Amino acid sequence: MRRIIGAFKNPASRPRAIIWSGVALVGIVMFSAVSVIGTSVNWFCTDPCHVVHLDNTKTFEAGSHVQVNCVSCHEPVNANPLVFVWKKLEVAPDLIPTIMGTFDLPMNKGSYVAVEMPDIMCTQCHALENRDVTPSSGIIIDHTAHSSQGVTCATCHNRVAHPEENVEYTLPGDEKHENWMTMDACFRCHTLSGESESKTPATGKCAACHPAEFELVPTTHAADGWYTRFGASNGHADAAKAEASQTAEAMAAEPLELKHAVGPVLQTAASVNNCYTCHLETFCSDCHGLSMPHPADFRKTHSEQGLSKPEVCAPCHARSAAEAKDRAFCNACHHPDSKPGVLWRTQHDDVVKSKGIGECFDCHGAMYCEACHVRGPAAAEKYLRDN
Repeated sequence: MRRIIGAFKNPASRPRAIIWSGVALVGIVMFSAVSVIGTSVNWFCTDPCHVVHLDNTKTFEAGSHVQVNCVSCHEPVNANPLVFVWKKLEVAPDLIPTIMGTFDLPMNKGSYVAVEMPDIMCTQCHALENRDVTPSSGIIIDHTAHSSQGVTCATCHNRVAHPEENVEYTLPGDEKHENWMTMDACFRCHTLSGESESKTPATGKCAACHPAEFELVPTTHAADGWYTRFGASNGHADAAKAEASQTAEAMAAEPLELKHAVGPVLQTAASVNNCYTCHLETFCSDCHGLSMPHPADFRKTHSEQGLSKPEVCAPCHARSAAEAKDRAFCNACHHPDSKPGVLWRTQHDDVVKSKGIGECFDCHGAMYCEACHVRGPAAAEKYLRDN
């Protein structure tokens, strides 16, 4: 340092000191500029760090923003040079886990990047006041109504720059993210019951969000076996069970404390029961006429309900309209060898003759046969209720 200062004080060496200082300053400026610019192009974000961003690069290249620099969305908008350089230094420590291969997966768990992203990252290009909005086919969205309530763009558009639909992830342990542009995701805020984080219940009117030509009924509902009165109906029941199981699993998982830039901590879309985006939670019970799914002890108590209200059981358990009469539908489960539509009482003797009475006593007490054969059908029913 003394030599440098001395060089400037010495008239003979001063010109050379000024020249070399200028060269050093220009070198520093050029190095800084090249470093900042070089680390701001998509090549740097993808190729040198390709091990970390291999899957992210795949999704980025599959999206509509592939011609936009990564920093346009992942660095502060219109930041001054100092902030820009600081952001570069801030992520510099990530170089260590990148080289060592110790980076955490899945990346961007819970879409926390979208949760923290302010609107300006989107509106720097997509200003709603001067751009026609083109929502996906079949959807009507009032963007102003949402933005006026502080709902950020990325609260819904979390996968717009990194779509995952047709991309296969490569990195072990990496996982795909929820897409918040689905109806399930809408119900993170809105519910038919009126109990929602946004305090704005869904209207329950399909026309509020879907145009008239939109097909409201899912294709699964029209498939064979979805529901047929007195016929195959396992489709809707299996779907309801699967959805309830998945929802329960998602709700039991460790919660992610992800609070949106403006608004509450929202539940995950996976914890939203898809059935309840169209139907009230009481829909199943209202349709079946009894608690659905059946209570845990229903196997022990259902006979009383079946005897008192057979019309409730028949739509699901009767194999034909004829079998729905006179409680003959009970044969479908209790007497699988019976003929549909024919009272078991008129045909059970043929089955007993061919197969014996051993299986009868799996359900009936030893005195049941006597109760009916000696004292009549009314006594047999009383015996069933009492035993």
